Amino acid sequence: MLAAVTALALAVGLAHATPAAADESARPAGEHYVALGDSYVAGPGIEGQVHPGCGRSDRNYPSLVASALGTASFTDASCSAATTKHLWTPQSTYGEMNPAQLDALRPTTTLVTLGTIGGNDIDIAGIAGVCILSGCAEPAVEEHRAAIDALEPVYRGLIAEIRRRSPLARIVTVGYGTAMPSTACEALGTATETDLRYVQGLVDRLSDTLRRVASEEAVSFVEMRDLPGWQEHSACAAPEAQWIRGLETHGDGVQLHPSALGMVAMAGHVLKTITAARPAPPAESQPLPSAPPVTSPKPVPSPAPTAKPVPTSAQRLGAAVSTLRLRAVCSGPRASRRVTLRISGGHGLVRGSTFRLGRSVIARDTRAPFTLTRSSSALKRTKFRGAASARVVLRHGTASRAVMLRAPRPGCLR
Repeated sequence: MLAAVTALALAVGLAHATPAAADESARPAGEHYVALGDSYVAGPGIEGQVHPGCGRSDRNYPSLVASALGTASFTDASCSAATTKHLWTPQSTYGEMNPAQLDALRPTTTLVTLGTIGGNDIDIAGIAGVCILSGCAEPAVEEHRAAIDALEPVYRGLIAEIRRRSPLARIVTVGYGTAMPSTACEALGTATETDLRYVQGLVDRLSDTLRRVASEEAVSFVEMRDLPGWQEHSACAAPEAQWIRGLETHGDGVQLHPSALGMVAMAGHVLKTITAARPAPPAESQPLPSAPPVTSPKPVPSPAPTAKPVPTSAQRLGAAVSTLRLRAVCSGPRASRRVTLRISGGHGLVRGSTFRLGRSVIARDTRAPFTLTRSSSALKRTKFRGAASARVVLRHGTASRAVMLRAPRPGCLR
């Protein structure tokens, strides 16, 4: 199994790469690598968590790439729920604080992976959750597209800032890849193929925007959609073969995010671009470590040279609670307005929620993505008064924790 996974990672296709303008002869010996990005980079829910607040695993794709390259130094600044803003400013994870990701850069940095990033700017996870649970019958197409297009100057600014802070660095941007399968399946609830195509279309637009900027700025771009096997390893595959999780995580990863096996595949694709963008791979390069089997109850040795403490269930729950959010929003035309209560965050540990308006219970939900949609006119006719709230139950192993979340009463119910 280990040899097969490693062979898979090293056999993936080579993405198009444009060499950066940094002078190779001026580089210090050995790569000084910094990784920037969001949860698709950090690896929430994957074993080997080294920053529970950010859901950052030492088995994510940057860690695997760093191990394979035999880097002289490696800093993983990625954090779940990060927006592009959090590359410039610190990100509060309640239990912990993640510094501004760009602050990890040094004048001696020689390699930077930028991405994935930008999905949280448009709340792609929330959009996907609503589509999977309730369908994309009336998607805000133009609004979503405009929000993605607005990221183009942001991406340009990030590349310029990386070059300013780390003039020796080769910049490798990374796209989101194929997040949704081409066919519907039970692992993605009641989502139709039309729903899945809409969500994947937004993901594609994010990747296309970053790819266009990368090309115009003469930096490398990893086209994750070219990675062979996405459909065969989608959320519709057997749990042990999934690169992307569906609504069930099987103890590895979080909903609609890469599994440990997916990180291995992504790392192989990123590594191909990195090694193609320089004259020759370093002599000390090592083969990629494989992902731990999903069904194994035993800890798998970390690729890092020294063992790191594994967070307890209580620590995992505490970190997950700090990321929880309740949003109450109105959508749709005035004649048929709908109210959506949506819980986000939780690092995949949420097991149930009870939604309320004031003191009245509207509904209980025991399946991800923990979103409730109701007609605003129907709710207005009831005696439900007060703000929106939700009692959320999280569980890890035998430990559990309940927390109350609150949000202002939606404007269409006032």
